[in-house]
Amino acid sequence: MEKNNKDLEFVYQLYTHLSSFSLSYIYKGDFSDHLNETILSLAETNMQIVNEPAALKKKVFFILVESLQNITRHSEASDELENDNSSLFIIQRKGQDYYITSGNLIDLDKVDPLIHKLEKVNSLDPESLKNYYREVLDMGEISSKGGAGLGLIEMARKSGNKLAFDFSPVNNKKSFFYFQSKVTLNNSDTSTLEHIEPEALSAAKSFHQIVLNKNLNFVFQGDFNHENMKTVLNMTEGNMNMGNQLLFRKRIVHIIVELIQNIYKHANNMSHSKDKHNGVFMIERHDERYIITSGNLVFRSKVDALKVKLERVNNSDAEDLSALFNGLLMAEERIDQRGAGLGLIDMKLKSKHNLEYHFTYINEEYAFFTLQVRIENTSNN
Repeated sequence: MEKNNKDLEFVYQLYTHLSSFSLSYIYKGDFSDHLNETILSLAETNMQIVNEPAALKKKVFFILVESLQNITRHSEASDELENDNSSLFIIQRKGQDYYITSGNLIDLDKVDPLIHKLEKVNSLDPESLKNYYREVLDMGEISSKGGAGLGLIEMARKSGNKLAFDFSPVNNKKSFFYFQSKVTLNNSDTSTLEHIEPEALSAAKSFHQIVLNKNLNFVFQGDFNHENMKTVLNMTEGNMNMGNQLLFRKRIVHIIVELIQNIYKHANNMSHSKDKHNGVFMIERHDERYIITSGNLVFRSKVDALKVKLERVNNSDAEDLSALFNGLLMAEERIDQRGAGLGLIDMKLKSKHNLEYHFTYINEEYAFFTLQVRIENTSNN
């Protein structure tokens, strides 16, 4: 059913907020070695697609690895907190710059020592940082969690920018630590570190707030193509903790594939480029329920036909849908599957719920199409 209220309008608002970036990947949740590998794979795939210079790739990879290790090494879990304080990771590309933001819970008594390290790093120029690195390395003051500040020093050196950070107190024992690096290919002045623009960290914090408010675990915004479609699928599939619930997992993966392919096949863009398939894709995960959402621009001339297909699917029961699916699939004069609505039918059959959708009318030519699928595990009921 089409939602005329504001439940799905936030998808377009988030898409608009992210539109200044050519790539945004936001993840909130538990981190593991597998997740870290898939994040690196996603970054590698997208840097290959845009043919980034080798020097930039090397810098980005170093910052990514260090940021991910900081989360896995230094996050402090807490069962006492009512609100979700899961760790956060954000990668964004703007022009030829990459913004890498991490966030995790830390003990309050660790805040001041960490601020001291960060401010020390930010106070030094590149040559002084090089000497400071050797000094810290010689001192050998490395804790059981690897915290002598060597990673911070190297992140500043390789990025060519100062480190941005902020702390948000959670209670009298914990604080949420935001940390951001900006990776720049070429600095105009290599004798000093550049400041990251303050609005960059503020934007990341606002994205985090949206993720928290909407209980999202995963957001990907950018150009959907064959290469990164596979990586996004691997990332989402690899973070579904459902044990041996194979059938439920297969249903979710099938819906994810359909929604991603919907963006790839049907997204229009204001540049009228046939090679660009821009959109946003997100997952909200609960114990036995997933809410999977996609959003992309479409020509307004397509809206009425889309609504007809969606309402036809929503107004049909499983038996009618199966017959409709087979009829479309086996028709002698087969409708091009790009426009037959087969994917919509399949998603309702797999999810056992009506498809929720919303159109935001942008101008005379374009509308933003949001499609949401809810799926729950009914095997335990």
